[in-house]
Amino acid sequence: MSGHRNPYGLALQEALRALTLTLVPILLISILAWSFAGSRNGQLGDAVHGGAWIWLAAHKVLLHLSLPPGDVAGLVWFTPLGFLIFPIVVLRGACKRMAKESSNYRGGLTLLSTTYGALLGIVALISATHAVRPNPLSAFLAGLLLTLIAALSLQAPLLIKAKGELSRIVKSSLLNIAGLLLISLILFLVATIINFSQMLNLYAVLRAGFVGTLLITAVMLLALPNAVAMTMAYVSGAGFAVGSGTLFSPFSVHSAEIPALPILAGLPAQTSAITHALPLLLLVWSIFTGYRSVESGLDIKVRLRDGALHGVIALFVLTLLNLLAGGSLLGGRLSAIGASYWRIALFGGPILIIGGALGALLVGLLNRPHRAQLRL
Repeated sequence: MSGHRNPYGLALQEALRALTLTLVPILLISILAWSFAGSRNGQLGDAVHGGAWIWLAAHKVLLHLSLPPGDVAGLVWFTPLGFLIFPIVVLRGACKRMAKESSNYRGGLTLLSTTYGALLGIVALISATHAVRPNPLSAFLAGLLLTLIAALSLQAPLLIKAKGELSRIVKSSLLNIAGLLLISLILFLVATIINFSQMLNLYAVLRAGFVGTLLITAVMLLALPNAVAMTMAYVSGAGFAVGSGTLFSPFSVHSAEIPALPILAGLPAQTSAITHALPLLLLVWSIFTGYRSVESGLDIKVRLRDGALHGVIALFVLTLLNLLAGGSLLGGRLSAIGASYWRIALFGGPILIIGGALGALLVGLLNRPHRAQLRL
């Protein structure tokens, strides 16, 4: 139930609250780590800058680097998706309070997203050094996107209860992606279990010690959503890269030198008849969810349009997830991590769109005998 507070003042308050709840803990941890380990070799300002960079990176903000020696250019735009959970949860709470207390939720939400994005941009400008230069525009857009995701997450219960053709299309599209996520998670876990000894060997190669091993494991768990998103691209036929010159897809594997990270133990070494059939599995699943996206009483042209729209929405979500999951990590050999968007459009697009249209067409074919029987 909406309140009567000024939406603009409330939006500013919630943006500042979100900034405090997400940035301050990271700064405290960074300063604490500096006080125990880095106080002899650096200054307090280094710890503050480092904490700000970690906070920005956790929001999927692009960082431009000038790496020594020689100021070698690099980029950081790869973020373990697990880090995004924290700002999204905080922003979700802000959106929830806006919905309850604001007299103009939509106006307040717009100001909340732009204000939070502006605060990210300000921190990006203030924390910039010669070695690390966060991109202010990327920071602003990240604030907008994460606030939008948080606001949309509040609408999930309403979406489930909603009626009508459009709601059916959206729900079936999300069902399509949810099924693809589940399949991808299972495939990733099976591949990791099969190559468990290889994962242990990678831990041994790193020689990180007990504390280091715990930290590496924690980062790997936070990056698990990235791995699942890339596996989704693999199932769609598009595949993904783990560095320049690499490609892991159901049809071809080009594995140049890759990082010695335990989470990569299950990378496929070759293709097979099973991997070739994975896009076919996605097609069957898309036909099923496309079938659920339309009503049988609609005209065939309308059903085909809605089924194709179901596929387009699923393709958009798949691309968005891979946009968040991939990126560059320091540049050089690791300048390309994740799925190629044109490959997702080329491979996954036809499967999702044609599958949705076929499912919608199947509605009329399967229900035709039933309608004929009613006429008799």
